[in-house]
Amino acid sequence: MLRLALMTTALLATLPAAAETRCGWYHNPGPGNVILEDADGQWWLSFQGRPPVPGFDEAYTTAFDNRLRLDYQGQPTQRYGSSCACAEGVFDASRGEYDTVLSISSLREIPLARCEEDPKLPPLLSQ
Repeated sequence: MLRLALMTTALLATLPAAAETRCGWYHNPGPGNVILEDADGQWWLSFQGRPPVPGFDEAYTTAFDNRLRLDYQGQPTQRYGSSCACAEGVFDASRGEYDTVLSISSLREIPLARCEEDPKLPPLLSQ
């Protein structure tokens, strides 16, 4: 019986992780750095000097280039700053800080009010 349980556990560990959607603060603090922060923590989609997460370049559209962001003083800007977004992909919180996002299949902006009103998210200006 124990052998069967161990084999089942080993088999489940080899199955690919299921895609999930995470929504929260979309931080773009500088060139090459992109972080999605939800109630569970920070998910690095791109880290300067490293290749972006697989699928990020395809999921990131030019629509994000023209979106309204808030700088870290809470002022509207179209440069580096934060907005609110959802990312669909494969996430693994058991990995290291910059390796928790295994892949991204879609990325979409959502209204800032959704993040501002979400009691599970940290305040934007706590960065």
